[in-house]
Amino acid sequence: MTSAWQARVSLGNGLYLMGRDGRLAPLYVLSFRLGKVRKASEAQRYSCKYEDLHTVPERLRWCRYRLGLMQKEVAQQLGIPLSQYEEMERGSCQEYPAQAMDKLAELYGVPVEDLLDEYSRFLYDGPGDRIRRARERLGLSRKAFAKLVGTGGKCAIGRWDGKRSVKRAGRS
Repeated sequence: MTSAWQARVSLGNGLYLMGRDGRLAPLYVLSFRLGKVRKASEAQRYSCKYEDLHTVPERLRWCRYRLGLMQKEVAQQLGIPLSQYEEMERGSCQEYPAQAMDKLAELYGVPVEDLLDEYSRFLYDGPGDRIRRARERLGLSRKAFAKLVGTGGKCAIGRWDGKRSVKRAGRS
């Protein structure tokens, strides 16, 4: 009859020597945090003051951590796909939809202007109508106006004087 393996020696840091019938074998015990404990450790990374955060993604993560919400919960409350919210928190989204930002501000209990950086606030305030009216006053097409202001293409002008959304800085 063989005996059960038993811990013979603790070598520290989760490493043990196990013994059975005169034989030895190493055992390494991995440990990691799950669930809310993990969220708490992530939240500690954002123990800084909200006022010290400079980017939209940092502010979105900080607010979500503060409320103890997961990204999928926020996406559900906004009525957007999880992948879209993940992009917003990473800063890899093409734009911050104004309607989603309004809902986020309400959910997080902060003014929408506080979530946005300076450039995003400018776009959120709807410069599109002003740009379109100026372009039309000058009697210019989108392409001609784009050339005049040096954007290099009518695509940016189309986005500016089209829908209301908060476009990411540095993207066209």
